[in-house]
Amino acid sequence: MISFKLSELASELATVLPDCRFESDGDDPIITGVAAIDKAQAGEITFVSSSKFVSKLKDTQASAVILDQKTPSTLPCIRTTNPRILFAKVLEKFYQPPIAPLGIHPTAILGEGVQLGENAAIGAYAVIGDRTKIADNVTIFPHVTIYNDVEIGIGTTIHANCVIRDRTQVGANCIFHPNAVLGADGFGFELSPDATWYKIPQTGYVIIEDNVELGCSCAVDRPSVGVTIIHKGAKLDNFVQIAHGVRVGAHSVLAAQVGLAGGVTLGHHVVMAGQVGANDRVHVGDGAIIGGKAGITSDVPAGASMIGFPTVPEKSWKRVVIAERQLPDLLHTVRKLEKRIAELESKLAE
Repeated sequence: MISFKLSELASELATVLPDCRFESDGDDPIITGVAAIDKAQAGEITFVSSSKFVSKLKDTQASAVILDQKTPSTLPCIRTTNPRILFAKVLEKFYQPPIAPLGIHPTAILGEGVQLGENAAIGAYAVIGDRTKIADNVTIFPHVTIYNDVEIGIGTTIHANCVIRDRTQVGANCIFHPNAVLGADGFGFELSPDATWYKIPQTGYVIIEDNVELGCSCAVDRPSVGVTIIHKGAKLDNFVQIAHGVRVGAHSVLAAQVGLAGGVTLGHHVVMAGQVGANDRVHVGDGAIIGGKAGITSDVPAGASMIGFPTVPEKSWKRVVIAERQLPDLLHTVRKLEKRIAELESKLAE
């Protein structure tokens, strides 16, 4: 069993978070795991992520807690100005990842001219197309299908049942969760004179830069010409749809069920909450934040915080929501005034 004294854990983590410090009234517990504040037991360390959980500290059975620099605690703790990052680092110490495939499974199928780097691992029933290049330390789990002429960068992990279409380029240290599909045809059709839909060939390709993570069942489509690109460090949640010719900026974060129509461009560090949709070819500027279920119909300036359909600045949207809640009382007041006016008009007419 993995275990650390809390003080030792704090000292080790201080090498990556210099402001990390151990605090205690003399107790230095042995930490054997990590758990939620209401589930933790003796020997485990927990985490307070916001002020609404502070009240639970008095009832937790945890032996220690991860905190910011200000929240009071009677428990031994590790403090930092970045408690969520510290929490992630502690999880890495105790979490045992799933066992990856080792070597090339005998049921895997490799096409002609496939190039494999050192320590590449390919799981059962994976299919690798002709002339595909797989770099060092790539892990491919069972039932992955990779078409011809694909390039996979160093240290990338591709989980079960992913499909990567031809000519897709994948950078280093990416993670693709099960059932992600890269490079499928974009949704391109034109109505013919005979009233049938004519399919436009999708001849482009997809580029995924370094350190990109794609959630389960993400779809990143190829365009008719040119490229669809996810820039470095971007993180996409489950069921995100990236249409043909989209460009997702570096270190952007897209929550579940976001859908970007063809030609949309995002700047760097854009944040989109769940179920946001964006019309064709709109641009969202660097650092913009888009609230859940928003519909983007026009360009969003850099740094803006937008929500609603169509999107409006967050402050304006909040004022509208507050006003809507006052509508029943306002309607009641208007009706009373109308009645009073009618009474006064009746008296004047006498």
